[in-house]
Amino acid sequence: MDDWPASRFQQDIYNADYIKVDPPIPGREHVPVRERPAYGIGQSIASCFDGNQSSIRVLDFGSGGDPGPTGLALQDRGFQVFSYDPYRAGTGLPDGTFALIVAIEVFEHCHDLEALARFMRERLAEDGVLWIQTLLHPHPTPKDVLSSWYIAPRNGHISIFTFPSLSALFRRFGINIVATASGLFGLKKMPGFRNGLFV
Repeated sequence: MDDWPASRFQQDIYNADYIKVDPPIPGREHVPVRERPAYGIGQSIASCFDGNQSSIRVLDFGSGGDPGPTGLALQDRGFQVFSYDPYRAGTGLPDGTFALIVAIEVFEHCHDLEALARFMRERLAEDGVLWIQTLLHPHPTPKDVLSSWYIAPRNGHISIFTFPSLSALFRRFGINIVATASGLFGLKKMPGFRNGLFV
């Protein structure tokens, strides 16, 4: 998988059979988008950046739609949101940088981690926030880490991280990874706009 192009992931992973290996939660198959957990995550993110609706651009990286549930929640709160999914055909990416990049349950799907970090360096504004949600494995890494339920190549979970490994990857590209009670974030420097995360 390390040398697969995006088209191969579309063909062999993110195809019509994907739902068989990553099905909806039983009993919640037909839940409206605004009642899904990812929409709730978007609402929480929006509350941290209230007051910036007219001044920041948001990128929902790995959105799962145009918009996906997280991006829709941000749009509903008045943010200008662009959706981008590297494995979805036809998703374009506007020029420029973004003050907020949201990557919810996406990093574990990325096979070229240097390309991922380079993309974030190029697209994250100098005073922007990269909001990351992915499972971090313990450090030091236990011997049985490869038996983790989170490693599941058929549903696209092909990369796993510890906090030190994620930090080392992004530090090479000028982004510091910070863990707080609110979550996991990437910063080049402290945000230059009002937010509910950092003072």
